[in-house]
Amino acid sequence: MPQWRLIRTKSGKERMVGEQLALSLPEVLLPLLRTTVRRWGRPAKTVAPLFPCYVFARFDLGPEYARVRYSSGVRELVRAGNEPLVVPEEIIAKLKQRCAAGPVELPAVTLKSGDCVRIVEGPLRGLEAVFERYLSSVERVALLMSSLEKFTPRVVLRAEAVERLYQPRESFPVVRW
Repeated sequence: MPQWRLIRTKSGKERMVGEQLALSLPEVLLPLLRTTVRRWGRPAKTVAPLFPCYVFARFDLGPEYARVRYSSGVRELVRAGNEPLVVPEEIIAKLKQRCAAGPVELPAVTLKSGDCVRIVEGPLRGLEAVFERYLSSVERVALLMSSLEKFTPRVVLRAEAVERLYQPRESFPVVRW
């Protein structure tokens, strides 16, 4: 009986594997994501796999295993021990529903003043800071380097160079008797 399986591909080969397997298998699913990347220093829209290096396929493990496993661009079937995992139908149904209108678009995470962030690119990578504000729309941000003891310098970086760690707790309401 055909069941959904998760196939791990070589890097950048998801589409090729998906197209190749679609010729011989009942169903293949490659969820896509619309995202923004930097090309030549400018943001550009692109479509990429939602799960890099993975493709979902529905097939009967017995007769189709060798064809899938040894297809060009396939690394392996995702396993638990010796058995390839079965992906539940509910998960596939939700993915299909989410991708029905085309590539998925994830909402941009907007930072608020006071959010704790980590720098993920550049020479300050790994340091934590406090988000101050956006500069020139949302492409650049101003951060306060609170991890330095003597003074708190302001750093200006590209917005993609930081990720939110957590939001500060809002103060509890003051109750007056």
